[in-house]
Amino acid sequence: MSAWLITGCSTGIGREIARAALEAGHHVAATARRKDAVSDFVDEFGDRALALSLDVTDRDQIAAAVAATESA
Repeated sequence: MSAWLITGCSTGIGREIARAALEAGHHVAATARRKDAVSDFVDEFGDRALALSLDVTDRDQIAAAVAATESA
């Protein structure tokens, strides 16, 4: 299965896309401004989910999120 990096997973469409991908068996790096807002995915889906803090206006955080997703 593929790995997905999804932003805005704390609520709304981002959260639902992350859930659908995880339920379909994909690996997901779920991001939000606050990591604790997406940590429940790790509790529910184990090592297929990666919870990350990400401010999409910060290039360093974007690079770190991509690197974490690629190495997961």
